[in-house]
Amino acid sequence: MNRRTILEDMNTIISTYCEGCFVKSALRKEYNKGYAHQFCIRECTVGEQIKKYGEALLNHKNGQTAEKRI
Repeated sequence: MNRRTILEDMNTIISTYCEGCFVKSALRKEYNKGYAHQFCIRECTVGEQIKKYGEALLNHKNGQTAEKRI
């Protein structure tokens, strides 16, 4: 995978699942923005996938193969 493909995939995931997410919205109202953000990173399956794409981007930047990470 090249960098552009990874970014396009990430953008698709974010626009499909994250924009308008009711869980994130509820957590922001009940707790705060930081709590909701940490939930997305650590516990949400979509957030975990985005994190894997981010790691693939870092590996791509460092010259490693990005396909092994996803």
